[in-house]
Amino acid sequence: MRRVLSVGLLLTVFVLIDCRTVPPGTRVTPRAPTITIPARPPSGTVTPPTIRDTGPLTRKLVATAAERRTINRLMASMTLEQKIGQHFMGHIPRDGISDTMLRDIRDGLYSGFILYPWNYKDEKGVGELTHWLQTAALQGKPRIGLLLSADQEGGRVAAFRFPHLVRFPAAFYIGEYHDLGMAWSNGYINAVELRHMGLNMNFAPVLGLYPKPDSTIIGDRSMGPDPEVVSALGQAYIWGAQEGGIIPVAKHFPGHGAAKLDSHYDLPIVEYTKPELMAKDIRPFVAAIKAGVEVIMTAHILYPKIDPKYPVTLSTIFLKDILRKQLGFEGVVITDGLSMGALSKHFPLHETLRRAFDAGADILLDHAVYNVPSMVREVAAMVKDGEIPESTVDNGTRRILLLKLRHGLIPRSS
Repeated sequence: MRRVLSVGLLLTVFVLIDCRTVPPGTRVTPRAPTITIPARPPSGTVTPPTIRDTGPLTRKLVATAAERRTINRLMASMTLEQKIGQHFMGHIPRDGISDTMLRDIRDGLYSGFILYPWNYKDEKGVGELTHWLQTAALQGKPRIGLLLSADQEGGRVAAFRFPHLVRFPAAFYIGEYHDLGMAWSNGYINAVELRHMGLNMNFAPVLGLYPKPDSTIIGDRSMGPDPEVVSALGQAYIWGAQEGGIIPVAKHFPGHGAAKLDSHYDLPIVEYTKPELMAKDIRPFVAAIKAGVEVIMTAHILYPKIDPKYPVTLSTIFLKDILRKQLGFEGVVITDGLSMGALSKHFPLHETLRRAFDAGADILLDHAVYNVPSMVREVAAMVKDGEIPESTVDNGTRRILLLKLRHGLIPRSS
C-alpha cells in the first residue's frame, strides 16, 4: 500500500510539472515514466537521508536596500495601530464577517487569518472567501495583503478534506519511508492545492520528535523519533512547499514531542536541561533554519530548567537568546493560539500580550475567542504608556512586511 502511495505521489508531481511546462494547445501523448522502486530494507536498517546546508530556494531573510526603502516608505504611512495590527493573525467567527470586522480589515488591523472548516462549504467557497478578504485588505491605505493560512498537515489535522484533493496520511507514515522525494512531494502538492484556493501559508511541517503514531497531541503528526531523519525530511518538505508557492511554517519550536500534556488545555512542563534540548529536540529546527524556512511557530511549553518563569512563547531566553542569537533565525516568529489553556489558564491576556512582544514574537495567533482590534488597542495603550517600546513593534513589523513583500502581498503602487 505504501509503495502504491509513493508511486502515486511521484506521478502526481510529474503531471503537475508537465502541465506547467507544456504550451497551451499542445497535444500531449501520455507516457509512463520509468521509475525504479528499490526494495525497502528491513526495519531498522534504513539509511537516514542527508541534511543539507542550503536548498534550491534558500535566500537570506535580511532585506536588501531596495526592500528596505519600500518597507520604510510603507511604515512612514502607517499609524501605530496599523503597525501593531500587522502583528495579529485572527480567526473568522462561525457567524461570518460583520460590517465592523470588514471595516477593521480595511483599516489594517489584521495581518492575516487562519481558516477553519466552518468558514466555507466547498472549494469554490474557499476561493471566494480568500479573494474577498484580500480585496478588502487592499482597499485600505496603505495597501497590504493578508497572510491566509490553515492547518493542512495531513492525516487527522487537515482543514480541507474535499473529495478531489490529495489525501495525505499523517506525517509519521510518510516519515517511515526515509525518502526525501516523498516529503518534498507532500509539501509541494499541499502547497499547490492551497495556493489554488487563495491561501499563501500552511502551518506545517511539525518538527517535534515522537516514537509512535498515536493520537496524543503530537503522535502521528510527527515524522518520527530520529532527529537526523526528521531534520532531513523537514528540509525536503519545506523546499517542496516553497516550490509550490506557499509559506511553510515549522512548528512547534523547540519541539512538542516530549510534552505529554495537550497545550490546548493546560501548560505542559518538560524537565529538559538546555544541553539535553539542544542535543535532540531542537535539531530539526536548526536544519529548517539552514533550509531557509521563513516562519517558525512557538510552543506553549514550560522548560523550568531553562526558563523557570515563562513558557517558550513568552520567553526572552528561548526566542531572543536561543532562536535569534544562538540559532541565527532572522525570519518571522508566530505564536501558537493565544487562547489555548497553556497560556489563558496561567497568564492574564494583558501579560501575555506584553510578554509576547517583549520576548520577540512577531505575529500573535488569535485562533479563537479573542478580538483582534481590542488587542491591537490594548497593545497601543501599552506602547503609549511605555510598557512596550515602539521600536519593538517596529522591528517586528519590518520582518512581517518583508515576508509579505517577498510573497507578492504588497502591490508595487503601495
